[in-house]
Amino acid sequence: MKLTCLIVDDEPMARKGLADDLGLQAKDIVTVQGFAGDAGQARAFLKTCPVDLLFLDIEMPGSNGLDLLTGLAVKPMVILVTAYPQYALHGYEHGVIDYLLKPFAPARLRLACEKALEWHDLRSRGESAGGAAATGHLYVKCNGKFERLSHMDILYLEAANNYVMVHTQGRKYMVYETLKGLAEQLPAQDFIQVHKSFIVARKHIRQVNGNTILLDQTKIPLSRRCKSAFIREVVGKR
Repeated sequence: MKLTCLIVDDEPMARKGLADDLGLQAKDIVTVQGFAGDAGQARAFLKTCPVDLLFLDIEMPGSNGLDLLTGLAVKPMVILVTAYPQYALHGYEHGVIDYLLKPFAPARLRLACEKALEWHDLRSRGESAGGAAATGHLYVKCNGKFERLSHMDILYLEAANNYVMVHTQGRKYMVYETLKGLAEQLPAQDFIQVHKSFIVARKHIRQVNGNTILLDQTKIPLSRRCKSAFIREVVGKR
């Protein structure tokens, strides 16, 4: 199965160049469904022709590519393609799959497409089994291998730069994924975000003291932004 994709870039030559590169480097992984020159055209295209993957430029006349992501009800996977390195952090906060900085090597494009395919296959596997809440486990890629983690064993997730540390009762796993991306795979009734960098398992919460949560022997910060929802969703139900 190939991933369908939409290329969004305001420069016609850049759109054509990327499509040609995909044809040479990843024709077995992706097929280009269409092109858009700005965020408005991309929204219109996606309403009638949903795709699996966006190749998205950031700096475009009249709009920022990241604004497109905030307005989509159903988000495809996204690979940012840009000449501006300063947007990397913002991109990962939106849960993008990869960040290609122009000019990039052909092999780097291939790697990004392979990453998107792995993510798509992993997500499809979970959905075919009834979704994250039904399967009771989470697949993460760690050291080149997919690890199957039981929800019951996960204590908390901690974001750090461009990766997430998944802490379990037995060990911890360094995962090159966003906190938001992993959160979407976890059942909301079992996990809750308590800080921009932390998601905790509700059943492992032992104590709440001011702005600190105690999980077994680990102290986790409770941010002011998350506190009201936490008190209502967790403390209020105990």
